[in-house]
Amino acid sequence: STLIEKWSNFSIRNYVAIVFLEQCQRYKDDFNAEYEEYRNLYTQIDKIQTNFRQFNEQWKSLTPGSEAYQVKEGKTVKTVLHHSSFL
Repeated sequence: STLIEKWSNFSIRNYVAIVFLEQCQRYKDDFNAEYEEYRNLYTQIDKIQTNFRQFNEQWKSLTPGSEAYQVKEGKTVKTVLHHSSFL
């Protein structure tokens, strides 16, 4: 499943107010079970954002219609398609 599909099914209603120590431990266990995946996804998204910031800076220095512009445009399209499959 994709990231969007996974998180669209998340609901805060899955959790109720903590009353017992056991509930606290279950919440902590749930958090710890998902945290590594969250960090990995966050790292991937951060890399994607960095790539797009770099693309944007590079675009500013290119002349529209030039060969370098067309090459960059092709690479950007490939990158967008690759990352859209991630989400």
